[in-house]
Amino acid sequence: MLKSVAGVGLLMIALMLQVGCGPSGPEIARVQGTVTMDGKPLPSAIIMFVPVGGRPSVSETDANGKYVLEFSGGRKGAIPGINRVEINTGRLAYEKDGKNYPAVKESVPVQYNRLTTLEFNVEAGKNNTADFALKSGGKIVEQ
Repeated sequence: MLKSVAGVGLLMIALMLQVGCGPSGPEIARVQGTVTMDGKPLPSAIIMFVPVGGRPSVSETDANGKYVLEFSGGRKGAIPGINRVEINTGRLAYEKDGKNYPAVKESVPVQYNRLTTLEFNVEAGKNNTADFALKSGGKIVEQ
C-alpha cells in the first residue's frame, strides 16, 4: 500500500503512461515550467496540478528543474482554471523494469506539498509557463 503522496504521484504517472485515456477527454492546456529551491534547479521532484473536481496532471522535473505536465497517456497539459500545486521529492522504495530504486527522503517544506499554498491558473488555449521558486527552511514532513 502506498503511504506517500509522492508514491501516489509516481503511480499516477505510470498508470497514465501505460493506460491513458486516449486523445479524447476534457479540454486541457499545455503547462511547462521550472522548479527551483533557493535559486537552484530542483531535480527529480514530482509536481502535481490538482483542479477542483477534475483529474490531476503530473510530471517529474529533470536535472535542470524543468517539467512538462502530462494529463494522460500522450496528452500534455492540465485542466484550465485554478489548480492547487503540490511539489514533492520524497518517495517510497519501488521496483520498475526489474530494477530496484531506493526510498528518497522529502526535501521540500510542507507548505509546498501536504499543506500547499501554491496555486496556478491554467489558461485555456495557451501554452502556460508555471515557474516555482521554493525556499528551504520550512517544516519538512515525510509524505
